[in-house]
Amino acid sequence: MNCFIPCRKKGDKIDNLNFLELDGKKLVEYSIIAAQETKLFKKIFIISDDKINAKKLIKKYPWLEFIYAKKTNKGFDKMLSDLDFKKKILTHTVCVMLPNYPFKSVQSIKKMYSNYTKNNLSLLVSASKQNRPIYKKNKKIVIRAVDKIKSKNLPTSFINLSGGIFFYKSKFLKLNFDRFNLDQLFLLNEHEALGIYSLYDFIKVSSLFNIDSSIINKLIGYRVKV
Repeated sequence: MNCFIPCRKKGDKIDNLNFLELDGKKLVEYSIIAAQETKLFKKIFIISDDKINAKKLIKKYPWLEFIYAKKTNKGFDKMLSDLDFKKKILTHTVCVMLPNYPFKSVQSIKKMYSNYTKNNLSLLVSASKQNRPIYKKNKKIVIRAVDKIKSKNLPTSFINLSGGIFFYKSKFLKLNFDRFNLDQLFLLNEHEALGIYSLYDFIKVSSLFNIDSSIINKLIGYRVKV
């Protein structure tokens, strides 16, 4: 099984976000280190359109492999399929880790993989439980997976994709990010599920590195129940 970390240069709100430094490491490094420490993967790839920063990471982590992708605006499942056509990099099961979630833990990644194999799943995605609905511009509710519904239109709670960890069978699945079944979701705690999308998020997450490590360890060890 191989692990892939897609790391584009242009961000949605901050360019070069994944290569900015967070407490002495580039944001993407937290996913690289977590992937390596699980000891689950034959190879770990960083896929990026930024050759300069990627080569710096390869120098620091010699076991890391770099694949240049000219276009990084596709869904990662489509991007990997396109790259596999030329480079034959896909294994039967692949893991994808999104680099803008720095608190993903080795423990949860290994638990996810154990859950994926034990239940013979074709897909398992990290997520977190939310207690308020999210609305698109057209006012429709974005429902990833509904836990409880008390009315026809409004869920009282739902599960949203977060944490940036995906295990799936590469040859048999086209990912649909609009809806997942509950058995395809692995719930993380709020700390692990915290993602960085904006400058505000980056500043907020930076402050968390100064919290007593014993508190963080308790958060990482806590699993959310559906």
